Amino acid sequence: MFMEERQQDIVKRINESGRILVSEIQSLYHVSADCARRDLRLLESRGLLQRTHGGAIAASPKGVLPEKTYNPADLTEVKENYLAVAKQAVTYIRPGDVIYLTTSSVGYYMARNLPQQEMTVLTNSVTTADVLRKKENISVILLGGEMSHRGHCHDYYTIQMVKNIRIDKAFLSHTALSADFGASVHDSSGAAFGKAVMASSTKNIGVYPSDKIGKNSIHSVCEITDYDLLITDDQVSEDFLAQIRELGMDYTVAKE
Repeated sequence: MFMEERQQDIVKRINESGRILVSEIQSLYHVSADCARRDLRLLESRGLLQRTHGGAIAASPKGVLPEKTYNPADLTEVKENYLAVAKQAVTYIRPGDVIYLTTSSVGYYMARNLPQQEMTVLTNSVTTADVLRKKENISVILLGGEMSHRGHCHDYYTIQMVKNIRIDKAFLSHTALSADFGASVHDSSGAAFGKAVMASSTKNIGVYPSDKIGKNSIHSVCEITDYDLLITDDQVSEDFLAQIRELGMDYTVAKE
């Protein structure tokens, strides 16, 4: 099989299954690991896939705008990479911490997997608050204001509340994250709220599944280097990890 035929077949397989491993390429085409990685680098440079730890996934260049009434509690299937990021994130919480949980699916999974210890949790999501109200060891501060159809608040009143609270650790996840544009969202009020949370927090932790990485939305929330720690999953692009290492960022890759 010629190199061009092999690469075309790799793209076809990724588009059908969503991913491929370097070891699979080695086995399927009887090539070395270095050759498999060269194929993936070349195909990524053409925008045909996104390289990850140990393989590649289908290319997806833009952050996805959630449905107007989207709610993580309505998900019929668990997003395994989101859950992996969430479980890794909760290991950074210490007894007595005051934390903020993002309104995204990762924040919802974090709420469901919080350790059995005393803490105070700030949330602007009624869905997350409903999970937390059943945990007796957790004090909940619901940041209120005008509620969106997705069940969370981030307007002027919500921002004024968060400005008056000291946060030990804020766990944040926005629509998209890239090394050049940082964290970004579709809604400008969401950007203003995100900035307010980060300003009130001692440590800001980005919890970004690989689906959101390498993409840009409309409104900038922060530079990527404004995060003290970045947590993602093992499907993240190798090039992205190289970029943040070059920036001197602290990061953790959670395994599904």
